[in-house]
Amino acid sequence: MNNSLDRRTGTILTTAVDVTSHESTSRYILSLVQREEPAFVCFATAHQLVVATRREDIRKAYETAALVNPDGMPLAWCLRVLGFHEAQCVSGPMQTPVLLRIAAAQGLRVGFYGGTQQTLQKLEAALASQYPDLEIAYLYSPPFRELTEDERSAVHASINAANVQLLFVGLGSVKQELWMLRNAPDLRCVCLGVGAVFEFLSGEKKLPSATMQGLGLAWLARLCQEPRRLARRNLYSPVFAAMFFTQVALSALRHGAALFSRGSLDVGRDAK
Repeated sequence: MNNSLDRRTGTILTTAVDVTSHESTSRYILSLVQREEPAFVCFATAHQLVVATRREDIRKAYETAALVNPDGMPLAWCLRVLGFHEAQCVSGPMQTPVLLRIAAAQGLRVGFYGGTQQTLQKLEAALASQYPDLEIAYLYSPPFRELTEDERSAVHASINAANVQLLFVGLGSVKQELWMLRNAPDLRCVCLGVGAVFEFLSGEKKLPSATMQGLGLAWLARLCQEPRRLARRNLYSPVFAAMFFTQVALSALRHGAALFSRGSLDVGRDAK
């Protein structure tokens, strides 16, 4: 996978996160589509970045991704602390409608991998109403187990035969990143790991308001909807905050030590 397109990133914990916007992300993804090379795009949350510090396979997924977007205002704030003052939150739920509008306008073929069959049926109906010109070339609800090699090959063949150009992958946090890492090289499209977007677009779940997202409280809105499933994930928030504070503090100490060392050398030269 060739990721040589220009990128600006800031390292949060162990992951290089892109400094981007919805507009620039769209342009980047369209440039990947035009190159007709396998690629995948991630939307990273604070929870996922903590997991990446502990799991080599997740770190590899982020290192291999063509783009790692800051999904959530906390990550945008972290990038600003690192000096990227223009950093914005670029979440999967907000980016997906932007890409669907572009796909409908430009005649790009899209596909959806993940979710239940019922969710996909509702999603297809909702998208047909919202984006009547959108060409949905592929829909697949995988079983809740690891696919066999024959099944994986059949999925690859189906996606490629449908000439999908943008494949939205909704398998949930971490699982979809590993799926894209393993499968994207065999696909002739750009894969996007968008998490719960299928449920939002189908109407099964309510998307947090723009105000809640802007305040960095999207996690709270979602927790109220799914307390049992998301409670454990949100325990990572204070862990993430502590780890990032430590990262910034250590960086400041190293910078101060370097300045002190250079100053000592200069004093030594002056003394001579």
